[in-house]
Amino acid sequence: MEHTVKSWKTWATHSPFFFALAFFAVSSCLDIGIIFAGQSGIAIGNAGIVDVVVQSLLALGTLRWLGWLRAAGFNGPSGWRKLHLLWVPALLALFYLASAFVTPVSGAGVLIFAIIAALLTGLDEEARFRGVILQSLSPSGALAAAGISSVFFGLAHLNNLLTHAPPIVVLAQVVGACLLGFGFAACRLRTGTIWPLILFHALYDLPADITLFNASNARTIGTTLATLSPLATALVLIIPGLILACYGLFLLRPLQRVD
Repeated sequence: MEHTVKSWKTWATHSPFFFALAFFAVSSCLDIGIIFAGQSGIAIGNAGIVDVVVQSLLALGTLRWLGWLRAAGFNGPSGWRKLHLLWVPALLALFYLASAFVTPVSGAGVLIFAIIAALLTGLDEEARFRGVILQSLSPSGALAAAGISSVFFGLAHLNNLLTHAPPIVVLAQVVGACLLGFGFAACRLRTGTIWPLILFHALYDLPADITLFNASNARTIGTTLATLSPLATALVLIIPGLILACYGLFLLRPLQRVD
C-alpha cells in the first residue's frame, strides 16, 4: 500500500496536469451518473445531496490517501496566515447572504435543507477544486495552478446542461465559476487554509439552493432561469467572479516572485 501511494504521488509530482485531469474525469463521470439517476426518479434535491456527499468523500479520501489534507488547507489555526486578505470574498459572501433573504421561502424545512445543501456543496467543490486539483497542480507554480484549477471548475458546470438549464445561463455559469475559482484558489494559496472558502462558497450558493428546493423539478428551474435577461445573468453569475479573479491576480503577485 505504501508503495502504491508513493507511486501515485510520484505521478502527481511529475505529471501534475494529467493527474488533475484524471481526477476531474472521474469526478465528472460521477456527476453525470448521479444526474441521470436523478432524472430517472430521484427528486432533484435528493440527487443533488447524494452527489455532493459522494464527491466530498471522493475528494477527502483522495487527499487523506495521498497525505495532502493539511497541505490542501484542511488544517488547524496554526497553519493559517494573513486571514485579513479574505475581506473581498467575505464582502461578496455578505452580499449573497443578504440576497438569500430576498428569495421567497415556502417553509422552514426548505430553508434548513437549502443551508445543509449549500454547506455540503461548499465542502464538496472546495475539496475537489481548491483541494485535490489545486494541490496536485502546485508543482506547476502558483499562477498556473490557480489558472488551470479554475478552468476545471468552470468546465464542471457544463453538467447543468443535463438539468435543462438554458445554454446562455450555463455559459455564464462556466465563465463566472472559472473567474470565481481563480480568486478562491489565490485566497487558499495566500492564507494556507480552505475552511473560510467552504463557508463563503456555501453563502454564495444559498440563494440558488433556496430557489432549487422551492421548485418541484429541474424543468421548473430552467423555465425560471430562461426569464432572466442577459444583463441580469451577467451581473449575478459573472461580475462577482470577475471581481474575485482581479483580486486573485493581486494576491498571487508575491507568490509569483517566490516562484
